[in-house]
Amino acid sequence: MSATTDNINSSSISTAQETANTAKGVDGATDNSESKKGVDLKQLYEQSTQYNHWRYTQGALNDLRSGINQEAISSTKQNIEEERQQRIEQGLTVDDLPLDLKFLNVDEELALLGFYERRMVQIFRYWKLPAYAMATAIVYMKRFFLENTVMDYHPKDVMLTCMFLARKTENYLMTIEDFSNALKSPRESILNLEFLICKNLRFHFTVHHPYRPCLGFFYDMQAVTENVKRLQKVYETALKFIDTSLHTDLCFLYQPSQIALATIKMACKEESYDFERYASYKFKSTESAAQKYNETLLPILDVIESVLLEDPRCIDVEKSVATEIDKRLKMCKDPAKNPDSLM
Repeated sequence: MSATTDNINSSSISTAQETANTAKGVDGATDNSESKKGVDLKQLYEQSTQYNHWRYTQGALNDLRSGINQEAISSTKQNIEEERQQRIEQGLTVDDLPLDLKFLNVDEELALLGFYERRMVQIFRYWKLPAYAMATAIVYMKRFFLENTVMDYHPKDVMLTCMFLARKTENYLMTIEDFSNALKSPRESILNLEFLICKNLRFHFTVHHPYRPCLGFFYDMQAVTENVKRLQKVYETALKFIDTSLHTDLCFLYQPSQIALATIKMACKEESYDFERYASYKFKSTESAAQKYNETLLPILDVIESVLLEDPRCIDVEKSVATEIDKRLKMCKDPAKNPDSLM
C-alpha cells in the first residue's frame, strides 16, 4: 500500500509531505526490516529535484527577478550604445535605434508571462490533455524565466518549446512536424530553444503538482462523510483553485500536498462543507497532533489561501494590456540578440 495523508499527521505535519496519493494509510510501515535497521527513509517528495532545487522564499524570488531585470536593462542600454557607435563609424543610419527607452519592470514581465500561461491553458484544454501536462508546461516556463527575462527571450517562443517538452515529459508525444503544424509555428523556432530551456531547467523534467494529493484527500475525506456527491463538488472546486495557483509563485514556495490541502479547505468553505470535521479526524487525533496542526500546518494553509484570493496574477490579463506591453518589449530588444545587428 502507498503512503498517504496519514504521513502529514503527527511527526510529519510540520512539512505536510507529498504523501496524499491514495485513500489507505500504511500504519505498519515502521515494522518493515529497513526501519528496524534504523535506515533513514525520506519521503518520496523529499528526494525529488523539485524539493531540493526549486524551493524559494518570496524574498529570494523577488531578488532573482529584480536582478535579472536590472541586468538585462543595463546590458541592453550598453549594447544599443555600442550598436549606435558602430553604425556611425560605418556611415549607417541610426534612426531606428531608440534614444529614450522605457524598459519593462518586473511586474510587467510577470503580466506578459501570465497572459501566455493562459494561452497554454487554452491550448492544452483544446487538446483535451490532463491538467498535470498543462501544469508541467507552465512550471517549465516559470522556471526558465527565473534566470532569464522576456526582454531577451519572447515568452511566446518559450511557451511553444515548453509545451513541446511537457508533452514529451508527460508521455503525450507529438512529432515536431505535427506540433508545428497544429500551432502554425516554424519548427526551427521551437527546436532552437529546446536545449537552452533544458539547460535552464537543469535537466530536471519531473514536476510534482497538487492534483494527485488533492485526489488523495478526496478519497480520504470519504471516511468522514455521508454525502459523497457534495464532497465531489468540493473536489471539483478545489481543482479549479489548483488551476489558479499555477499562475502564482506557490509552486516555488510550498509543497504540492500543502497547496492541495489549502485548496480543499477553500473549496469546503465555498461549498459550505465541514472541513473541520475532516481536520479533527486526520490531524487532531491527539492533543499534541492538534497543537502541531494549529501552530504549523494551519498557518501555511491560511497563507496559501490569502495568495489565491489576493494575488493579482490570479486574475486574467487583458489582451489589450498584454499587447501594450508587447509593443514596448519590441523596442527593448537587445541588439546582441538580433542576428541582423552589427554586434
